[in-house]
Amino acid sequence: PERQKKKNNQARKADVTTTVIIQKVTEDEKVSTVKELVSERLNIPANQQRLLYKGKALADEHRLSDYSIGPEAKLNLVIRPVGERTGASGTAASSSSSSSSCSSGSSSSSTHGGVWQTVSTILARHFSPADAAKVHEQLIKDYERSLRQLSLDDIERLAGRLLHPDGEGMDTSYMD
Repeated sequence: PERQKKKNNQARKADVTTTVIIQKVTEDEKVSTVKELVSERLNIPANQQRLLYKGKALADEHRLSDYSIGPEAKLNLVIRPVGERTGASGTAASSSSSSSSCSSGSSSSSTHGGVWQTVSTILARHFSPADAAKVHEQLIKDYERSLRQLSLDDIERLAGRLLHPDGEGMDTSYMD
């Protein structure tokens, strides 16, 4: 019963699911600057973005340092559907698990946006937006760790099976 109540009050649609690494941001930058960088990267208008840090919405006119956001901080991005207004609490009906990081690095998850979008949509149905973001972020980390652990032999086997699903026309003697 309690879980059902929570489910009905949750976000109904999740949009963005990729991890975005923003390298140009300093603690003195305004939140609006981060939104512009996200807009450039993901083609999402800044007015549809809502950035959260530790579950708290960030105001455009404030600097990252006002929220004690440091170089390794991760921000959650919530996307508002076009034409949606925010309620009195300022929350939108769209949830996302994207992270914007003020540190340097790279991520391969942006190439899998469709899959991550589906995962995010499913998580949004079952968890609060903050919990869905945490679960989503952990899933991406686990997935990327699994990819990094693949050996060249593993990749060759996967490629062979994808290119020749019926096993015809390929040497399978090396396969387990």
